Amino acid sequence: AEEWNTNMDPEGRMRNISHLKQTIFKGGLCHVLRKEGWKFLLGYFPWESTLEERRSLTRRKTDEYFRMKLQWKSVSEEQEKHNSMFRDHRSLIEKDVNRTDRTNTFYEGQDNPGLILLHDVLMTYCMYDFDLGYVQGMSDLLSPILYVMEDEVDAFWCFVSFMDQMHQNFEEQMQGMKTQLIQLSTLLRLLDLSFWNYLVAQDSGHLYFCFRWLLIRFKRELSFPDVLRLWEVMWTGLPCQNFHLLVCCAILDSEKHQIMEEQYGFNEILKVCVLLCFACMCVFTCICLCVSARLVGVNIILNMTCPTS
Repeated sequence: AEEWNTNMDPEGRMRNISHLKQTIFKGGLCHVLRKEGWKFLLGYFPWESTLEERRSLTRRKTDEYFRMKLQWKSVSEEQEKHNSMFRDHRSLIEKDVNRTDRTNTFYEGQDNPGLILLHDVLMTYCMYDFDLGYVQGMSDLLSPILYVMEDEVDAFWCFVSFMDQMHQNFEEQMQGMKTQLIQLSTLLRLLDLSFWNYLVAQDSGHLYFCFRWLLIRFKRELSFPDVLRLWEVMWTGLPCQNFHLLVCCAILDSEKHQIMEEQYGFNEILKVCVLLCFACMCVFTCICLCVSARLVGVNIILNMTCPTS
């Protein structure tokens, strides 16, 4: 916290941004800083903005949020009867909210205020992005953000920024997912050819079992505190835009010996990867893999950004 504050000038502009990102990448943020730090990492607050500019931005964004929220709040029962898309989005959101992180104290129990906020932010996002609306899995991306922000408006705009990165994961054609799976397969082949060949021989070279890891960024594979830490590390953009692909490779590397020594086939590989649940993530392993990847000349893949909408 002290280092964060010392890197802010008298008007509130952040200084030494590259150094700050390096520090966050190496160890994450302490929890008390996340509420402010995530706004910068996600691009809601520009790094070069002054404190007064951020206050002004917050006022504008608050007004904009509640105007959009009023739109869906004002839909009458009669209107809803004639809007099947609105009904479908609302129904899916209500189902997903009721099963998202219910063991977390922020969301547990009946009539929890956190659940109401989760529901309202997702419904308002449907007003913000009519084309996408709501797709299953988006509640998993919002939940940690809302938990950290503890504020409906801040959580919404941080979620909007995160969805700007993740948008193509949820589009009907899922081009972002297809691209990432191809990149991941290429990266694994260059990092560990023997393991990649084994997976191909077991009809698993497409790496479809990594689908959920990529779709919601390991949200269901890691403990909640580790999700917070890993996400903020990835949001630094270090050491490359596709660091999450290296995380996938690190996870696969940790399971490689069991898979190959036990001679797992397609079904066993699918089962072990789908049921993985890690108590912690070794970022050091991922960094080592990144160094190895650069040594074998795949930095182009690592820095290749997925298509954006």
